[in-house]
Amino acid sequence: MNPNEPILTPQELLAYRRKTGALQDFPPPETVIFAPQKSLANYVLRKYSTRQVKGFLGEFYLLKKFNGKVALSTGFGIGAPVIAGLTDEFVALGVKQFVLIGMAGGLQENLSAGSMVLSTGAIRGEGVTRHYLPPAEIVESSNQMTDQVCEALSKKNIEFSKGITWTTDAPFRELRRDVLAYQGRGVLAVDMEAAALLGVAKSYGLDALAAFSIADMLAGGVWRMSTDLRRSQASLGTLFDAICEAMV
Repeated sequence: MNPNEPILTPQELLAYRRKTGALQDFPPPETVIFAPQKSLANYVLRKYSTRQVKGFLGEFYLLKKFNGKVALSTGFGIGAPVIAGLTDEFVALGVKQFVLIGMAGGLQENLSAGSMVLSTGAIRGEGVTRHYLPPAEIVESSNQMTDQVCEALSKKNIEFSKGITWTTDAPFRELRRDVLAYQGRGVLAVDMEAAALLGVAKSYGLDALAAFSIADMLAGGVWRMSTDLRRSQASLGTLFDAICEAMV
């Protein structure tokens, strides 16, 4: 046995679930969209006809409008490790590209609640990506996917920002000095999952993209939470629709 190989692979885990009846066989979707926020999941389930598939952490739905080529993964919690593990499993299933749509904290003064951000790459402030990639500060989003979503949003005259974001595991350790430094570099937002998704996908040679709706602000080193998240929640739905249009 090779001591450098993992003891458990996602392929083995999926095979075990199929053998025990926990996971049924079905044609894998081409794209999985991760939705950590319940409000976005509720929006999707209201607007789109879906087929639920059991066997994965949280909830997993195939969107019938896109003939099962697009799936929604939600209800799994938050944070980099859970996104990384699910991405591993979905790669083993046969998924070819991934999208994260979530809420994030704005680092630039021109952003506000509901502002939309496309991440061109994420600063690796979490602990997952070191297990998948060589050391580097940033892991990039797919240029092709980013361009496709930019075009879809622009066609509808929807305003958005595009640039580097920052992923952290520790929201209560976002130090003021770090926030101000990243703000000075033009980093747009901070979240808890993007680098993990982008990193795992990159390790397999697959494409991924992260997109955000701003919910709170940290610009200037002072935390400010929106008193009304309806605009932020609405922007999540706008991003989902545009991404589906761009991906299919």
